[in-house]
Amino acid sequence: MFRMYGIKSVTMFDISRESGVSKKTVYEHFRDKEELVQEGMRFMLKGHEQHLEDFRQQSANAIEELLKEVKYMEEMGNTINPVMLYEMQKYHPAIWREVETFKQEHMMRAITANLERGIQEGSYRKDLKLNVMARMRLLQLETVFQPALYPATQFNMQEVIREITAHFILGITTPKGREIAAGYIQIEKD
Repeated sequence: MFRMYGIKSVTMFDISRESGVSKKTVYEHFRDKEELVQEGMRFMLKGHEQHLEDFRQQSANAIEELLKEVKYMEEMGNTINPVMLYEMQKYHPAIWREVETFKQEHMMRAITANLERGIQEGSYRKDLKLNVMARMRLLQLETVFQPALYPATQFNMQEVIREITAHFILGITTPKGREIAAGYIQIEKD
């Protein structure tokens, strides 16, 4: 409900009604709405961490792994109202710090590992500055969720993610990598 409607507009009564339990039962498990939001966000971040690991293990190559992550981001983006992110930053700064820590630790680690994998496979350029490219990729992904930069009235989030990703892939791949990428997405190999 928070992802669809934002945090402020959802009440504990709404949560109890949607869950099919009494408000008293909700309060037996969560001290207040802040704790509920925090636990929900931790659950979501833990799930995201598991998905990143699954994509790494279940992908034939670094490019497939990267594209699975992008598809997952698109799916997540379809279910997250940007208002929730804004409200979390403004009204729940401690929770937002956990999100920021997750991005800096887990996301950066996953992006860096993907870059290293691609270099080892010969599909990414060997001359990449990993810390610069990983940070740039994280910033690219963050911009998609900032409505001021890509207003929903003017941009389709999935198209933005795909364009940014194609641009990123073209910038980091070797000719071999572009050949591999062309099997997954529509890009020119030349």
